Amino acid sequence: MGFIHPEVLWLLVLIVPLAALWTFTRRRRDAKLSRFAVPENWDILNRNVSTRARFHKGALILLALCFSVVAAARPYWGEREQELPQRGLDIIFAVDVSYSMLARDVPPTRMEHAQLLLRQVLAELPGQRVGIMPFAGDAFLQCPLTLDYRIVNTVLRQLDHRAIDYPGTNIPAVIDQSIEAFERSGSGTRTIVLLTDGEDHSEAIVEAARRAAENDIIIFALGIGTREGSPVLMPDGIYLEDRTGAKVLTRLDEQILATLANETGGRAYTMGDGVRLDPGPLVSDLRRLEQGEFGAQTRVIREERYQWPLALALLCLLAEGLLGERRRRDKARASGKAQVPALQEAA
Repeated sequence: MGFIHPEVLWLLVLIVPLAALWTFTRRRRDAKLSRFAVPENWDILNRNVSTRARFHKGALILLALCFSVVAAARPYWGEREQELPQRGLDIIFAVDVSYSMLARDVPPTRMEHAQLLLRQVLAELPGQRVGIMPFAGDAFLQCPLTLDYRIVNTVLRQLDHRAIDYPGTNIPAVIDQSIEAFERSGSGTRTIVLLTDGEDHSEAIVEAARRAAENDIIIFALGIGTREGSPVLMPDGIYLEDRTGAKVLTRLDEQILATLANETGGRAYTMGDGVRLDPGPLVSDLRRLEQGEFGAQTRVIREERYQWPLALALLCLLAEGLLGERRRRDKARASGKAQVPALQEAA
């Protein structure tokens, strides 16, 4: 058994102060009542109200809250395989906009070459839902999944190194943001086309690739850059330097791209020492994927069981609504008759 959103279970901590507040309110009510009568005569004043029923009603509300929180955490146990219907491709084009993409070992720059490649791929794949996600030290979905290629091309033309404020290359952030995007609006085969030089030195690459595979995401990685590398010439005409004052040399990291592709059943494409990257092999693979010829098209579905705690919460609320606070008439009369003589004698 597990929970899809285990973080929601922290809300159960709030039940404790609510129970304490409820107890405090009951004691405060008893304290006020003690100002008017001694405890022995409380049954006379409350002969029409059942304190036990009040306790049960409060307990039922607290139980309903507990079951509601458990249901919101979406518990599950058991899994089943489901064949995915063919509804085209959902493609997120993740474009590296870090400073290293300003290198000129791929003319005119790596970033401009990536933009050219994307326009060529889009022209060969009409009718697919695509989105644009720039990334550097962070990532965000600038253009959600859409069939409107005019919007996609507009966003694509506006991409530059200023799109992300955080420097670096954070590929795990791309995968995590893509998973959320596919969960929100995905309907076709989940695909990430990653355009980057692969210079991500974090140790989370393999774990991120496995998360992508667990969410049925196939990654195709386009390596933009050369093995020899190149210094990074900034738009102001100054070369990017490290802390020692030496020019930063950026090289294509083919190993990272291969890892991402192999873990998810995709493919990596690199230009090696060439001057351009041919989009043809990528387009062919995407077409085969669309036709169901590229890898398995099954998804493991977790059997959610949120219905059970939700039903218990509703039953608690229903029982609380049906449970009255008034005592039964025979018990109220018996209580009143038993106490009346005592009052008369006291008088």
